[in-house]
Amino acid sequence: MLALGLRWSNVLALLTLIIVASLLSPYFFDLRNIMNVLRGASVLCIVAVGMTLVILSRGVDLSAGSILGMSGATLALMAAIDAKFAIAAALGAGVAVGLANGVLIAYLGLQPFIATVATLIATRGLVYIVSDGANIIVRDPPAWFEAIGSGHLGPVPIPILIAATVVAVFIFVLTQTPFGRHVYAVGANEEAARLYGVNVKRTKIVVYCISGLLAALASIVQVSRLTVAEPNAGQLIELDAIAATLIGGTTFDGGVGGIPGTVLGVLILAVLGNLLNLKGVSPFVQMVLQGVIIVLAVIISELRQRRR
Repeated sequence: MLALGLRWSNVLALLTLIIVASLLSPYFFDLRNIMNVLRGASVLCIVAVGMTLVILSRGVDLSAGSILGMSGATLALMAAIDAKFAIAAALGAGVAVGLANGVLIAYLGLQPFIATVATLIATRGLVYIVSDGANIIVRDPPAWFEAIGSGHLGPVPIPILIAATVVAVFIFVLTQTPFGRHVYAVGANEEAARLYGVNVKRTKIVVYCISGLLAALASIVQVSRLTVAEPNAGQLIELDAIAATLIGGTTFDGGVGGIPGTVLGVLILAVLGNLLNLKGVSPFVQMVLQGVIIVLAVIISELRQRRR
């Protein structure tokens, strides 16, 4: 029973939250509320997928939120020229910062914490310089651009479909491709992976580029919905992404975990946040509860590892 409880702890936690939420609020199972919860979670989910790859390789990306803000600012500025070009520029900006992180870590030997904190500060500073601390409005965007963040395909919001596609693609990448096996190998034992012929440096660089790319994709979803890029957009989203990843069972030891668990972590945070909002709980209290949940998730993860 203990083994089963530890193995399915995330699923049990999510089901418990859903049951409690449905009992405490009659509005929880309203279709509009459910779609709003999932749409709100889609941006975090996209960022958390990239964070999962980084943590699986025994790294961390604290610059994800700043990349989201910088890519959003790039998108809003370039949208006046051409929306398609603006999207390409935003994605390119995200990959460029991810590449910088990868080079600093893989070739210059900086610790991931130090390297990504440096790019966090520098990137956020660039956003404030470019925007002068003010919101950047996307003027007269084409309808297809606004549909990315606000449109629907049938009853399902497009951001949910984008997040689901990202999840499916990277589950396939991690489980069915040599690159995915290399990510797990580097996280489990970097020296052993090198001896087995894995290009460790290249794997790390690609992982951080993917994290930057997905943070930029999240910014596109966000900006297209709001039609404005805020200079402080994405602040602390990297901590939420790390929380979702840890809740999902991926550990900082590397090589253990996966994207399905991260999706459960995102849903747990989203359902908990929605329940607390419906009950009018202070956002400061929500932060305390989120911290408690992270501690409990790490303890359960450690117990699960020992059991294995």
